[in-house]
Amino acid sequence: MGRKRVIVQKEAPLWLGVLLDAAFDPTSTALDLKRSADVLNHTGPGHGWQVRHGQADLLAIASNLTQYPHDYSDARRTELLLAWAERWVQADDWRRLQERVRKRRQR
Repeated sequence: MGRKRVIVQKEAPLWLGVLLDAAFDPTSTALDLKRSADVLNHTGPGHGWQVRHGQADLLAIASNLTQYPHDYSDARRTELLLAWAERWVQADDWRRLQERVRKRRQR
């Protein structure tokens, strides 16, 4: 088993932006939701996962976090993003996303 994934609580908004960019930019190579959907279909119940399911889940999280920011603590924001990532982000994609977060952090 790989390392435990971590998002620093204060960086949840930064991670949200990186995840949204990677999930919705058709030119992005940082995140392969198609491969993640294939893995979910192969390993889990409820076959029929598609890229749009991962995008819709992430968009729902983003919507809640932006429309109701005071309803979510930093810890809860982080928890929601990590839960999404556990389902939809493969290990090599996670490394690429971490690099994108590092680059944005330096801006």
